[in-house]
Amino acid sequence: MSTKKTVAFRYIFYSLVTAALIFTGYCLEPQESRLFLESWGLWREPLIAGMICGLSSALLGVYIVLNRIVFISLAIAQGASFGIFLSFFIAGLFSVTLSDSPVSLATGLVVALLSALLFAWLRKGRRWPEESLIGLIYVISSGLTILIGDRIAEGHHNIDNLLFGNAVAVGPQELKILAGITLPLVLLHYLFRREFLYGSADPEFMGVKGMNQRAWSLLLYFTLALGITFNLRTLGSLPVFALMVLPPFIALKSARGIREAFWISLLLGVAVPPLGYFYSYLFSFPTGASLIFVAMIYLAASWLETLIFRRKKTPLDLSTIAGSKPST
Repeated sequence: MSTKKTVAFRYIFYSLVTAALIFTGYCLEPQESRLFLESWGLWREPLIAGMICGLSSALLGVYIVLNRIVFISLAIAQGASFGIFLSFFIAGLFSVTLSDSPVSLATGLVVALLSALLFAWLRKGRRWPEESLIGLIYVISSGLTILIGDRIAEGHHNIDNLLFGNAVAVGPQELKILAGITLPLVLLHYLFRREFLYGSADPEFMGVKGMNQRAWSLLLYFTLALGITFNLRTLGSLPVFALMVLPPFIALKSARGIREAFWISLLLGVAVPPLGYFYSYLFSFPTGASLIFVAMIYLAASWLETLIFRRKKTPLDLSTIAGSKPST
C-alpha cells in the first residue's frame, strides 16, 4: 500500500473512531449531548483553545518520541511550575500582587527554557544517561517548588490556573495569545522541518555534513519549552504530557513514512481535546482526566487497527517529509 493510500486509510479509520465516540456519548446521555451542542457559544473558545494546544503538542511530541525522551515534557513543565511559584514568592516578599499579571507566566517560561537548555547542554556531553538528566531536572524543580510553595500566602487560585489549566475559562483574549504563540511555532517547524527531523532521527548525518546539530537541538528545545509553557496554562501538566506522547506514539507505531506519522499525530491531537470536553460535560468528569481517557480509547483503537490491517513493519522513510536531506 502506498504512503498516500496508507494516510488516507488511517485518516478514515480514526475519523470513524471519532464518530463512534460522539455517537456513543449521544446514546449514553442524549439530553446532555443536545445541551452541549445548544450551548456551543459557551464552549467555543475552550474547544478551539484545546484544539490549538492539541495541534502543537502532537507536533512537538513526534520529535520527543523520535528522540526517545518522552519524559522531558514533564521535566520542562515542572521547571515552568517552579518559575511560576518563584515569581509569586518573590512578589510576596515585596508585597506585590501578581494577579492577572503576565510576569508569572513569563517567569515560568524563562525557567522552562533554562531547564530545556540545561538538558540539551548536558545531553551533548553524553556523560550521564538521558533518563538521569530528565529525572534530575524534574526532582530539583519539584523539590524547590514544594519548598517555596509552602511560603506563598496569596495567589494560590491564580497559581492553580497557571499550573493545572483552566480551559473552561479561556476567553477571546487568551485565545488570541495562544494562537499568536502557536502559529509562529508551527510555521517555524514547517520551514525547518528537515533540520529538526534529521537532528532528531539522524543526528549522525548532520555531523557528517558538518551541520551544527547542537544549534538545531537547542532551537528544538526552545520551541518545546515555549509550547509546553503556554499549553500548560490552558490544559494543565498531565493532559499536555498525554497529548505529547499518545498521539505521536499511535501515529509512529504503524507508520511507514514520517509524513504519515505527522498527519495522523496532528489529527489525533486536534480530535482528543474537544472529545475530552464533551465527555467531561456528559459525565461530570474532571476535564484533564476525561481528555486522557479519550486518548486511551484511541490507543486501544490503534491496536485494533494493527490487528485488522496487518502490515509489515518497515523503518520510517524520513524523505517522505524532508523531501531530501538538508544540504550544507
